[in-house]
Amino acid sequence: MHEICFEIVELEAKTYHPLLKAEFDGFEELWWVIDSGASKSVFDATLTDLYVTDENESVMATGLGKEVVETSSGSITELKLGGFNFGPLKVALVNFQHINDEYAKFSNKKIVGLIGCDFLYSRKAILDFEQATLKLF
Repeated sequence: MHEICFEIVELEAKTYHPLLKAEFDGFEELWWVIDSGASKSVFDATLTDLYVTDENESVMATGLGKEVVETSSGSITELKLGGFNFGPLKVALVNFQHINDEYAKFSNKKIVGLIGCDFLYSRKAILDFEQATLKLF
């Protein structure tokens, strides 16, 4: 079992997001949103040095705004969280500018992606808000 601490950010009154610090060589202060409501993990398409694109594969995504968005697909070669390397992670690629614009109103955190249920389920995740920890098996 791996236990990783997260931060809780209150964006607006009584709206909370659990954030995990992203670990990418050469980058500091990047954050993942733990999003158990997201069926797939999603990553910022503008960070081209941090993923490999899956050629000729597109994905339809909802929940990132008011409409369905066509995205591309890719993989992060090494997902590192809390000092642990969980190996590759397949992600939908979306421009996160609109998300970071919203976060900038309430926080100084730059969001790189959403850790979705695909990863959380595969790792039998337990999200403990009282202790602010994510347990992964």
